[in-house]
Amino acid sequence: MDMNNTTDTLLPIAIEGHTFKPNTDGLWSLNEIHQTLSLADAKRPGQWNNEIRTALDHSGNFHLAHGGANPGTWATEAGTIAYAMWVSPDFYLMVVHAFVTMRNDSILSARMALLAAAEADTKLAKAIPKVDLVDRRLAGNGVPWNEACRMAGVTKPQLAKQYLVHIQRFISKDHPTEYKTILKPSATGFAGGFFKSCSVSYGNDDGFRVTAKGLAWLQGKAQEINTAIAERARRKAAERRKK
Repeated sequence: MDMNNTTDTLLPIAIEGHTFKPNTDGLWSLNEIHQTLSLADAKRPGQWNNEIRTALDHSGNFHLAHGGANPGTWATEAGTIAYAMWVSPDFYLMVVHAFVTMRNDSILSARMALLAAAEADTKLAKAIPKVDLVDRRLAGNGVPWNEACRMAGVTKPQLAKQYLVHIQRFISKDHPTEYKTILKPSATGFAGGFFKSCSVSYGNDDGFRVTAKGLAWLQGKAQEINTAIAERARRKAAERRKK
């Protein structure tokens, strides 16, 4: 999740030892798959004609390019996986096994959660109100930056702000009443629902709070932020040793 890009990055699709990547429109070339795997003519994209293909076609999972630099059949992630299942028994079985594993893991996780709840009923009873309180705060006015960083696993909240300014997710502006600088989210962060503005009175110098959506985004950036802060500290230490 990115404040400046609402489309998540698509992962490559591996079929029989070959990796296929989408284009900038998020589409895969089925003709490239057919050619790379050296499939028979009967497995050409144009020969794929069954109920699955029809259903996917009706929901807009294919694009036929008759000319231009990249002619052929292009498909979404779902359409590409379905085509791979049609042309490759190994890929078909991999998808089946993945589904079975996911289902069994879900059942096992649910059972383990019930056992854990039964064994620690007292602790759970104490923890649930706290979780509910945090959820209500996130759904309402949000939580303060330092608390959001703690929940997301960001180790240095103030240095994290500086890094986010560096990558243009935050901005730097003057405090309205004091001679100091405020580091806060850019307008895109507020417009996208990642943050909410709040008064800077009563010791709240941040002037914003983090929403549930913002917390999820921050969790996804935590490793990047922590790594950048650690690298900055390493460079500064190296510079001090040179003096």
